[in-house]
Amino acid sequence: MPVKANQKSSTSSAHGRLAIRLPNWLGDTLMTYPLLSALADEGLDFTCFGHAWVADIFSETNFEMVSDDRVKNKRWLADQYRRGGFSNVLVCPPSSSALIPPLLAWLPTTGYHSLCSQRVKNESDDLHRVEKYFELGRPFYRERRVLGRDLNFIPLGHECISKADALLSKMVQGSFLAVCPYATNRHHGVNKEWPLWREFIDTYKDKKIIGIVSPQDEMRFRKDFPKTDVLSTSLTMAASVMRRAEHVITNDSGAMHLASFFGANVTGLIGITDFKETQPWFGSYLTNKDQSWVSLEKLQSHIA
Repeated sequence: MPVKANQKSSTSSAHGRLAIRLPNWLGDTLMTYPLLSALADEGLDFTCFGHAWVADIFSETNFEMVSDDRVKNKRWLADQYRRGGFSNVLVCPPSSSALIPPLLAWLPTTGYHSLCSQRVKNESDDLHRVEKYFELGRPFYRERRVLGRDLNFIPLGHECISKADALLSKMVQGSFLAVCPYATNRHHGVNKEWPLWREFIDTYKDKKIIGIVSPQDEMRFRKDFPKTDVLSTSLTMAASVMRRAEHVITNDSGAMHLASFFGANVTGLIGITDFKETQPWFGSYLTNKDQSWVSLEKLQSHIA
């Protein structure tokens, strides 16, 4: 588990208090975990600002969090920056809108945007997004840190794990598959959902299937797959269930990164996005050489 974010050290004294504006999307926020762990390991005094669900996914870390959906309200966030006594804002989103609050608060910024006070250069287009976020912390690392693929999962609380086990005991005996067939956002306007979900769920008979979806997608799942059980719960509860599954099958989505960073056996189905940038950091993925959708048979063979 990382050290407390507000633990004082020579590094934190040198950089003062750091505000970190987390990304707006769930998957991207999860992909900042190695960055946040490294900054905490450096002993930096930092506070993360993100959406309301951030408090859930990082509840068992020692990161200091301000989790509030008003994070997209520029004046509200600028006021939070002013009150926090921060000396710098690390801006994870590369958008101009994310720069406005620190500008309103008269604070210097660090990030990829060309208008940042301290611009971090994007050394390669082939970097995974986890690596890109990790590189944002480079100005604050004391030495040349190397990002590895050691199994550094986001921790889960014992109470959450126990509740998930109790929930599953009422639904299934033995091993099962978890499926997450929906993707909220689109990629350049194109749907990121594997087009063969219905054929797979209707024909797969080897093990019980349990759907895991967001609350807004629960009714859609019940309509699409009326014979399949579905769970719609908190993100950490979903992660606990995913860790119990023999396989978790997802689109390139927040659910894929949730399973990945909480240590589930995940397989992402990637057809229109760049797998080099967004594949599961921990886990596997399926795509074709031309980055088209894989066949039903290929997925069935993969999980057999």
